[in-house]
Amino acid sequence: MSDELKAQDLISIFVCKKDPDIENFLKEKAIIFEKLGKSRTYLIFDEDSDDELRILAYFTLALQVLKIPEDLLSRRKTKVFDGFSAKIGGEKITEFPAILIGQFGKNELFLGSLTGNEMMQYCLYTLMEGQARLGGRIVMLECQDIPYLIDFYSQFGFFKIEKDYEEGELLQMIKILQEGEVIRFSGV
Repeated sequence: MSDELKAQDLISIFVCKKDPDIENFLKEKAIIFEKLGKSRTYLIFDEDSDDELRILAYFTLALQVLKIPEDLLSRRKTKVFDGFSAKIGGEKITEFPAILIGQFGKNELFLGSLTGNEMMQYCLYTLMEGQARLGGRIVMLECQDIPYLIDFYSQFGFFKIEKDYEEGELLQMIKILQEGEVIRFSGV
């Protein structure tokens, strides 16, 4: 059996009825996006299972450009986002490279096997490995406007980008990596 068929077989039993987009992405797009180099999907397995591999959860990371309307950015806020300057060539910076947590979901068949905090720790560790090699200081995600989700991500240093959101539009949340986090992880 090819690696792709093995992967398809493993992900076929992933269930996330709470958010069908999470299940559909894994089953329909994750492998395609891997092949195209658009994103990387990381599976978290049950290491204690003796008989077969079981996917407990997964997350997907990608590169993204965070675009913020110019009228929402003060000079100080732009410097915070960029880390260095508020302008390039005399123009205000409104686009910032970011690492996107594009998908983040648990398999409902094994809910008690992994906490959300453990899952986010795996995700951030993996993200920081890439960041140590490539750079970048903004981590971005989008989530539904649900208080427990916002609270969950806030625990890890994410904050909501304040702007006018349309009804049903996903909220953008970001975390700006601090110098100590980056240096500590990269070994500099």
